[in-house]
Amino acid sequence: MNWQEYYRSRTISADEAAAMVKAGMRVNFPLAAGTVMQGALAARGKQIGGVVDLRMSSPIIDPGWLSGEAAAHFRLEFELFIGNMGRPSHDSHAATYLPNLFSTGFKPHDERPAEDKPIDFTFVNVTTPNAKGFVSFGPHQWNKRMYVRRARRAIAEVDASMTRTYGDVYMHVSEFAYFVEGTPPPPDLAAIEQALAAMDAEKREGIRAIIAEAGVERIWPIAQYLQRTPLQDLRVLLSLAQPAEELKAVAGYLSELVEDGVTIQIGIGEPGSQMARLGAFDAKHDLGLHTEMVAPGIARLVDAGIINGRRKTIHRGKAVAIAWTGSDPDDLRIIDDNPAFELYDPDYVLKLATVSSNYRQTSINNALSIDLTGQINSESVLGARMMNGTGGQPETHIGAFLCPGGRAITLLQSTAVGGAISRIVPQLEAGALVTVPRYFADTVVTEFGIARLLGKNHRERAAELIAIAHPDHRAELREAANRLFG
Repeated sequence: MNWQEYYRSRTISADEAAAMVKAGMRVNFPLAAGTVMQGALAARGKQIGGVVDLRMSSPIIDPGWLSGEAAAHFRLEFELFIGNMGRPSHDSHAATYLPNLFSTGFKPHDERPAEDKPIDFTFVNVTTPNAKGFVSFGPHQWNKRMYVRRARRAIAEVDASMTRTYGDVYMHVSEFAYFVEGTPPPPDLAAIEQALAAMDAEKREGIRAIIAEAGVERIWPIAQYLQRTPLQDLRVLLSLAQPAEELKAVAGYLSELVEDGVTIQIGIGEPGSQMARLGAFDAKHDLGLHTEMVAPGIARLVDAGIINGRRKTIHRGKAVAIAWTGSDPDDLRIIDDNPAFELYDPDYVLKLATVSSNYRQTSINNALSIDLTGQINSESVLGARMMNGTGGQPETHIGAFLCPGGRAITLLQSTAVGGAISRIVPQLEAGALVTVPRYFADTVVTEFGIARLLGKNHRERAAELIAIAHPDHRAELREAANRLFG
C-alpha cells in the first residue's frame, strides 16, 4: 500500500474520530491545536458515560468543556500555559495545572511509564501531505510532534490553509492512525454581523474599527468571544495596542544591554512583546535568534538583515524557534516558505545544553513581580492566583545564565494597577510562585533603569532593585530592606 492509499483508507469524519474516545481515556490537544476536532469531541462528551482526562495548553476556543454542558464530562489539566481563555476554569478549580518543562515534560512517560498514565489520543493539526507523503505542523509546531510520537493513537486534522515552514518539522502519514480533513471555513460575515447586533452601540463600533484595522480574517477565529472580550484586550490579542509610554524607556535600556552579534531569545507578554516594535534592536548588527517563540516584528528584523545568525555557533545563518507564535501577519508572510526560518522540537531547542551552547545567548523574558532577593515570579498575582504557566522561561533564562558570555534579562514595568502596586516587592506574597530562583537572577530592567544582580548579596541586590523601582515606592522598599537585611 502506497502512502496515498494509506491516507485515503484512514481518512474519517470528525464525528467518527470523536466516537473513539471513551470514558477514562487521556486525551491531549497540544498548543495551537486545530478547532474542528475540539468541537467534535466536546459534542461527543455529552454521550460519554463518564469522564475523559483532557490536557491542553492556552486554549483559544471554548467548544463547551471550559463552560457549558460538556464541562462535566472532561477533567481538565493545563500544561505550560493557561492563557486568557483557560484562566476562569483554573480560577474556579474546574481545571488544574501541571508544572513541567518543555524539555523534560515527557520524562515520566519515557522513563517511568509505570508511574504515568498513557496518552490514548493526541489530536494535532497538520498541513496537507507533500508529494512524498510528509506533513508538517505549520508555523505553530510547539510540542505537537513530540505528542504524536508517544500517543497510542494520533489523529491529524488536515488543514490545507496552513503555512509551510522549514527545519526538523516533518512526519510521514504512516505515523498517524487517522486523518480528519479540517480546513477552517472562510470568514462568515453574516455570523460576525449577527454577533455585533447583540452588542451595545459603543462596543459594536469599537469592534468594527478593529475589523477595519486588523482585517476580517483575523477576527473570524475569535468571533464567538467578541461579546465578552473588552476592546482593549482584543487590541492586545491582535497586536494592535499602542505600547505604554514607559515601555519606550524599557526598550532603550534593553538596547544598551543587547550587544552586537549575540544570540537572542524573546517572546510575547508585556513588556517583551513591544521591544522589537519600539526599536530595541534596530541599531544592532549580526544578531542571532534561538528562541521558544517570538515577539511581533522579529521576522522583519531577519528580513532586514539585523538578525542574520552570522556569529552563531549552532544553526549558523538560521533563525531557530519551536513555534513562530507571536508573529503578526506581516511576520508570517515573511516566514511562509522561507528557509531562513527553522523550527525544531522543544526537547532540543530548549534543552539547557542546547541553549547554553549558543554564541552569547541573551534571554529576554517578562515578570509579574520580583522580590528584593531576586526571586522572579512570572506566573501568579495576589499570592497564588495563576495568570499563566512557565512556558519556556525557566529553560531560556537558565540556559542563557549558564552560557559563556550570556545574559538572562528580566523585563517588567515598575508598577501595576495604575501605579498603586509596586512590582518590585520586599518579599513575594504567600503562595506566589517562583518561576526563576534567586540564584539564577541576573539582569532586571524597568522603565527606571537596569539592576545588575549577578554576584551581589541580598543587601546589594535590594539596593539595585530599589534604584529601578517607581520613585513613589522606593521609601517603603528601603524601610523593608533595612528590616530584612540590615
